[in-house]
Amino acid sequence: MKKILLLLSFFLPFSLFAYYGNAEKFLLSENSICLDAPEEASTAYISMDSQVSDNATWQTQILLSFSPTSSNYLKWFLLADSANVNSSSNAYYILFGGTKRTISFYHLKSGKSTLVYQCQEMLLNNAENKIDINVTRSELDNWTVEYNINDTLSSSFEFVHNRVNYSSYWGFHCVYTKTRSKGFCFNDFSVVGETIEKPLMPKLGDLLINEVLFNPEGDGVDFIEIINTSDTVIDLSYCMLGNKKQTYPLPYYLLCPDSLVAITKDTLILCEQYNCLANSNLIQVEKMLPLPNDSGYIRILSDTILIDTLFYKSDMHHPYINNVEGLSLERNLDGFWTSASTIIRATPGYKNSVLYNSENTEDSEDVSPEFYLKTSTFSVYNSEYPQNITIYYTLKKPARVAVNVFSLSGCPVCTIIDSELLSGEGSLSWSGISENSTPLPVGIYVVVLEVYDEKGTLEIKKLPIALTP
Repeated sequence: MKKILLLLSFFLPFSLFAYYGNAEKFLLSENSICLDAPEEASTAYISMDSQVSDNATWQTQILLSFSPTSSNYLKWFLLADSANVNSSSNAYYILFGGTKRTISFYHLKSGKSTLVYQCQEMLLNNAENKIDINVTRSELDNWTVEYNINDTLSSSFEFVHNRVNYSSYWGFHCVYTKTRSKGFCFNDFSVVGETIEKPLMPKLGDLLINEVLFNPEGDGVDFIEIINTSDTVIDLSYCMLGNKKQTYPLPYYLLCPDSLVAITKDTLILCEQYNCLANSNLIQVEKMLPLPNDSGYIRILSDTILIDTLFYKSDMHHPYINNVEGLSLERNLDGFWTSASTIIRATPGYKNSVLYNSENTEDSEDVSPEFYLKTSTFSVYNSEYPQNITIYYTLKKPARVAVNVFSLSGCPVCTIIDSELLSGEGSLSWSGISENSTPLPVGIYVVVLEVYDEKGTLEIKKLPIALTP
């Protein structure tokens, strides 16, 4: 998905950089920066323009005239969205120092730093430390950090991470006490790589909650499905799922216009229970927004902007469905919510089942299932009439079929078959007996047939019948 956007490779020496920050606290020369601040405890940063974020290499030589601790330390920002790099809303940086006096890689998101990787050894315990460091990020978000300390210790570490995919700046942030105000130098730094055009942040209505499963069956998992209704690609890492009290950030995922994605804590369990047509339309998250079984509130946020909301309740399901465990709620074309097909139960990451019945495919005339009655009148009380009703079918392709009988007021009275696999020609019979094996009252009933084929297409057909005296 990254390669659909503009790529640009470049190398810029320091002499061509525009720099930002506390320039008065640094000595600046050709490809070299040294802290030269007043002798007082403080912080200082300096940053430069850089849109490099992908297929990239960052390198520099860092000179620290002390052993960095939790009072004197350095943050080297590789990707940042603010010139004041330490105030970025989304950034990657490497920490030199801290309580363990080592090298650590962090993700900064909305003021909160999350540790991605930390060297366990106390690497920076020397009175002086010269650190030659090279960082690469591959096209597949594989990171490699190679370092050499004082020309004696060389090593590296690797990991995969993709929470930050766009950048505007890179730079250095120094934290120091009075005695270390001149103890930081950075030499021979360079940035080489590719830039990706930053997508616009989504606005109200660009993303909609399209389906939600909040009462899974057995050991199943919840999911929330989102659809992109805009005409641009949206990076979901700008977004969060939340309720009134909590928010949960989403990972990097480029959602194309008119595309769907289902978010869950376990895609394997989800696909064991439902027909996941495309695994690429699923996102597995470490922490999933809690979805209570009875009712709940869901919102999509981009920073502090409210994108969409849903207040769901279990009674939003069709009142005549007895068992709603494992049954999702789907948004229809009018924006209203209804139960998913009782055969499919849920459609994570693909078109809602409630939409299939209103859309015709080009080859529907060739493969559409056929159902018909030779007579629509029968009786369990009068032998002059047929004693049962027979439904004839022709299925040119195998499909799962559910056949239920409803009263004219919409109450379910009997299940003839429940999601059975049928094909070819055949027939189904019903003798007018209810679920508890008692004859039903005289009246008009409706046979509802749901047919779900191997392509994921749902068709619903209704056949009125009359039970006579």
